[in-house]
Parts: sequence; structure tokens; C-alpha cells
Amino acid sequence: MDVLSTQLKAPTEVVFDYTHFLCESQQPNWTFTDIFRSLLPIFTTVLEHQTSDGNPPLSAQEQLYQQATRVMSVRNTDTANLVQLARIARQQGIEELTILMPYALEYRQMETISQQTDAQIEYSNENREWVRLTLSSSLNPQS
Repeated sequence: MDVLSTQLKAPTEVVFDYTHFLCESQQPNWTFTDIFRSLLPIFTTVLEHQTSDGNPPLSAQEQLYQQATRVMSVRNTDTANLVQLARIARQQGIEELTILMPYALEYRQMETISQQTDAQIEYSNENREWVRLTLSSSLNPQS
């Protein structure tokens, strides 16, 4: 991840470690606040506003990870999770999203992700599996 992180040129380019997400999601630690967040999205906004006073703002990568963990699930397919991740990234103004993968995606999975998000996909498995989505804010993704 360090190599990819240093290659980022702008704050609109983010690396998301899907392997880390999958590992963290295996052992959910639900708190009372998490239950409210999942049931009442407006509660999340109010809570974040109250707790953000005096704290430094989150980076684009941290914001993406925070939102993604709320909507993605290990119960969903990788394709469904990555489509959700791309949609969140686009909403945040991220133009390029590099996703570190624990394993290779099949061609049909990448094709589905590209079609459902209107993103261009670049893929590599040289040293570590990763998928790079180039998102365009001018394109309207299919819902």
C-alpha cells in the first residue's frame, strides 16, 4: 500500500484496502451508537457534527472508509460491495479509487462493476492484486 499511496497525485485519488475491510468486518463490535447509526441515518450526521468540534477533519481516505463500512458487508458479494464503494467515492468527489484486493476478481465481475458505475477499470496483479477505478463526476452511474 505504501507504494500506491506515494503515487497518488491529488486528494481526489484514494486507496481503499478491501483486505483490511474484510478482516475488520469479520468481528463486528456493535455499540449502542452503531445501532442507532444503522437505523437512523440522520443520527449519524448529528453525532458527527457534535463530535467533530475541535477534531481535525478526516482525510478523503478516512471519510470513504467510514462511509463504506456503514453500507458494505461481508454478506454481500465483492461486486456489490465494490459498486457501493465506487458510488460513495463518486459522491465524495473522488476521481480515482485504487482498491487493494486479497485475491483476483474475475473478468465478469470487473465488467459488471464498470457497467454499474460507469467507471474505467485498470487491473494489476504484479506484486499485489489491485483494481483502479477512474470515476468521472460528469457521468451518471446506473442505479
